[in-house]
Amino acid sequence: MYKIRNVFGSVSLMTSKREKIIVLDVEGYSTCRPYNIGYIVADLYGNIYCKRSFALLPCIWENIVSMVNSKSAKEMTKKNVEEILKDIEKSKRQRKYQSISPEKFAEIFAKDVQNFKVKRLFAYNVNFDKGSIKRLLGVEKFMALNLEYCDIISGIVYTKLLTKQYIEFCKTHGFITDKGNVQTKAEVVIKYLTGNLDYEEEHTGLADVLDEYFILLTALSTHKKIDWKPCASWRLLKNFAEEKNIALAG
Repeated sequence: MYKIRNVFGSVSLMTSKREKIIVLDVEGYSTCRPYNIGYIVADLYGNIYCKRSFALLPCIWENIVSMVNSKSAKEMTKKNVEEILKDIEKSKRQRKYQSISPEKFAEIFAKDVQNFKVKRLFAYNVNFDKGSIKRLLGVEKFMALNLEYCDIISGIVYTKLLTKQYIEFCKTHGFITDKGNVQTKAEVVIKYLTGNLDYEEEHTGLADVLDEYFILLTALSTHKKIDWKPCASWRLLKNFAEEKNIALAG
């Protein structure tokens, strides 16, 4: 397994002036409030100041209903929900998740944003996470956070994935979609960056956040100028392949 700090070698620059960011991941259907949220408060040098892992039990039922009515991600959601429900039976010290209400989450999250003076939130496919948080908090509380939402996918695509090497990696290992597009899922990207083909995402909020933070730091380690706005990564890679005469099939 990779180590986050290895991206920058032995860098450890602990100063009060360093920008703090939030890296966040949610679990839940796009039409529901998220039932599992993980996030860290960190800086851009590999230092983590706060870790949070929440299970929002009131939101589980609405996701179960969506799970029953949807074929996509059904098994993944079922596994995650079962783990959370078993987790609440453990003693508080043994729990992986902090079980709280949506209202309590809103309070804790707002305090972390304020106390750490966070201005930017990073997520992998940030529009999904942004929409989930907005549904959970409501428009007024969401707007009051006044955060800039940055997409980690954009960072890694522009710095590491627009290469013949990445496309050939995906072709070799079957990471091309049925429509013939190069995959840019976090799991595939980490397999490529680490060379660990056995790696699998846990699909739980906090675990996925740490993976996505690693991807973010890898992009930053290139010292390239990055536009963090969401992008159509599959289209960028398709256009790149066409420009370089790289066949995506075969």
